[in-house]
Amino acid sequence: MTPLLILALAAVLILLATRRAPAPDVTPGEVSTPPRTLPDDLLRLPEPARTRAWALLCSLHDALREAPVDARTSFLLQQTRDQYLPDTVSAYLHLTPAARAQLEGQGQPPETLLLEQLSLIEGGVAEVLRHDHAAADRLLTQGRFLRERFGVAGDLPVRER
Repeated sequence: MTPLLILALAAVLILLATRRAPAPDVTPGEVSTPPRTLPDDLLRLPEPARTRAWALLCSLHDALREAPVDARTSFLLQQTRDQYLPDTVSAYLHLTPAARAQLEGQGQPPETLLLEQLSLIEGGVAEVLRHDHAAADRLLTQGRFLRERFGVAGDLPVRER
């Protein structure tokens, strides 16, 4: 191959490697909106649910960032942040007028239900943070080890005096 041919091939390969993907077709007047996020949805909640949901999200963030927590606690906190809280907020925000009327007719205002559900999540998070699952797991693991090591099946008998 001649140096000129090699240079031409290299130029073509460089050009192909640096080409950008074509811009997506957008019809005039159509604006692409980014997907909604949990913080966006929290801003749409009525007070006092908005404040409580923000406080809950902040406490989840802090708990996951601060102290090293055991795997079970970390999993529960992540699930609460990534699924339980967003699902609760989404269910409230997606109520149709007919669904709101139905709940009101049953004596269950949607805002009251939302606050009750946020209370359940707050209580669950507080309970998870109060427990040291790792210490409990260590004790259970030690008990299983001792039962296997010393061949005791089931509970140890209690000696009477």
